[in-house]
Amino acid sequence: MQKKLFFIITCVLFLSCKKEEFNTVPHIEFLSITPSTWYSDNPSLTGPQLSFKLTDAEGDFGFQDTSISFVYIRLENDTLNPPDSLAFPDLPIPNKSNLNVEVSVDIASVLPPPHFPRPFTDTLHFELYVKDFAGHKSNVIKSTSPFYYITP
Repeated sequence: MQKKLFFIITCVLFLSCKKEEFNTVPHIEFLSITPSTWYSDNPSLTGPQLSFKLTDAEGDFGFQDTSISFVYIRLENDTLNPPDSLAFPDLPIPNKSNLNVEVSVDIASVLPPPHFPRPFTDTLHFELYVKDFAGHKSNVIKSTSPFYYITP
């Protein structure tokens, strides 16, 4: 009888323990960069989009009163320069608690100037992280798919 009771209690405890998906510290995962090729003389008003998945318990991102949260991004092996900060896009979600969304940011402003001599193709990778309004810094991720930056 005691073995059955011990087994039942153990099963109940095991099943009731599950990993919490949402945490106070934001977590991001790289999804994609589209398009994967970009020309330095591209006249488009919007640049390439880097997409990542964001999970956060409070969802304190975007625009809040006079505050703006940021996405921090830099070229992967550029340790000499601080990351560029891009304004976090506004999330039109009424309830942001237990936030689990896909976010895309325009990375045209962080692309290097055209390379000389011409023509030149550079394969770029990026590192990025986010900070919420409380100052919690997410994990740092690296883009896993190559991005080809072409100077014609």
